[in-house]
Amino acid sequence: MNSRIASLVIVVLLPVALLAGACAGQRPAEPAASSIQPTPAALPGNALPVQYDVNSLPTAGPTPAAPETPTPLAISQNASETPVIEATRTAAANPPTPIILPSPTSSLLFTELMPIPAGPYSWTLKVPILMYHYVSEPPIGSDIYRVDLSVSPAAFRSQLTYLKENGYSTVDLYDLSAAIVNHLELPEKPVVLTFDDGYLDNYETAFPLLEEFGFKGTFFVVSEFVDSQREGYMTWPMIEEMARAGHRIESHSRTHPDLAGKSREALIWEILGSRDTIEAHSGYRPRYFCYPGGTYDEATIQMLRELDFWGAVTTENGRWHGFDDRYEWRRIRVRNSTNMDAFTELVDLEGTIRGKPPE
Repeated sequence: MNSRIASLVIVVLLPVALLAGACAGQRPAEPAASSIQPTPAALPGNALPVQYDVNSLPTAGPTPAAPETPTPLAISQNASETPVIEATRTAAANPPTPIILPSPTSSLLFTELMPIPAGPYSWTLKVPILMYHYVSEPPIGSDIYRVDLSVSPAAFRSQLTYLKENGYSTVDLYDLSAAIVNHLELPEKPVVLTFDDGYLDNYETAFPLLEEFGFKGTFFVVSEFVDSQREGYMTWPMIEEMARAGHRIESHSRTHPDLAGKSREALIWEILGSRDTIEAHSGYRPRYFCYPGGTYDEATIQMLRELDFWGAVTTENGRWHGFDDRYEWRRIRVRNSTNMDAFTELVDLEGTIRGKPPE
């Protein structure tokens, strides 16, 4: 009887053992440890934000024409998309210009994250941001505005000569942002050279003079003026050449309107539309904005925040810049009437070193 019971137990247990062995043979191997490291929330230490190399930038194709009025926007109900992101997907009536993908470089690195303070505090730095428009002689019969906004080529050369001989170094707004949050040390005597509107003489006169002196400029262009090849303004091939040479091309809106009081849809059209077009031709995403005519309101600033702009410049006079006022950085206007004595006062750093007060 006992032998019959033992035989029965063997019969029952044998298939179970075989089944367990089969399951063990099909068990997947343990996954290897991931080599992907989490993305840091902020730049550590003195790491720099990312910049892109545009030296090998190919020539972009023509930008499709935009409709005369903003296209109504559809707001997404998808929780994974913000309303702004969804709105931008339907903002253009025509397909957007294909993006030229840049090549990252190890010399100057910028991430897609805005530089933020490395510690509890940030610097307020004194750095002259000079504001130019035309770099040419105003034509005979020009109105007071054209005259006031014009700096002659001879005067511009004299100003660059003064900066060079007195130890100034040009930086851009990306450098200024990084220095304010303590990720970068500026040169001893920094200055930012900005040019508004994208006039033809910026390419024909300012660009070669900047190259001659080893300086870099920031050019705020109105994208629709370039798209439509408006007389007296730069073309995309000119702008692409300047970008390849290391000059910054940033947004001055799509059509240069007064942005104060504009609807949300109109702000998206003007700001995002311009940024995406410039990105397609410059090889990097512009992160700074120049308010057309110096006009804006809180809704304009909020839109810049939502669209991940890092800062903006105004037409108000001032030299000190901080993190909290980064969407209202002030500049110093260089006028037709600015002689060399006045210019030296405009760029006087008054004892500051690298933008910082003496200790």
